[in-house]
Amino acid sequence: MAAPAHSPSANVRQFPKERYSDAELVEALARGDGDALRAIWRRYAKAVRATLLAAMGPDAAIEDLTQEVFLGLYRRAHQLRDPKALRPYLLGSAVRIAAFECRSRARRRRRYGLHAMEEPQPAVGHPDVEERDAVRALQRILDSVPERPRMAFLLRYVQDLTPRDVADALEISETTAKRAIARGRKRVTTLAAREPALRDYLREWEGRTT
Repeated sequence: MAAPAHSPSANVRQFPKERYSDAELVEALARGDGDALRAIWRRYAKAVRATLLAAMGPDAAIEDLTQEVFLGLYRRAHQLRDPKALRPYLLGSAVRIAAFECRSRARRRRRYGLHAMEEPQPAVGHPDVEERDAVRALQRILDSVPERPRMAFLLRYVQDLTPRDVADALEISETTAKRAIARGRKRVTTLAAREPALRDYLREWEGRTT
């Protein structure tokens, strides 16, 4: 009898990896299966890019950072504590990489002078002007939010992870994650009230519980 589609031992040709569960893809990737990495990329690259965009604003480095997230997964797939939590892992990696990149740029600016080094230019051809304005407004606000509440807010309200998944993504307890989400939400919604581009998003954030 042929192995069921959900089995890790299913014949690859008969059951394309796009039909694998997240856990099965991670297990295959941990064995060095490049097709599994390509399937994970097709499944989650868009969400990772969106997380980086929300964290950094339009930026020419986003594509490179997206690839860095997946390269990190490739290197550490065998270390994932919960292969089923692949999406929280990838999005958590994205916000950590974005935070590290922003800190690195800030250090370079302080070291070499504010205008001594040019930051990467925003990517061109953004498809939606209103969305672009909203992303930039959100970025201005997020720049004033401490790192952990900022990351927790992004994962909870931009990428719609549960508090449990936010905790897993940030490698903290669920109680700590809930406090960070609440702090981030309070700060962001207070400042978003002054940003017309975020009016629709503000109503959604205010209407949701932590």
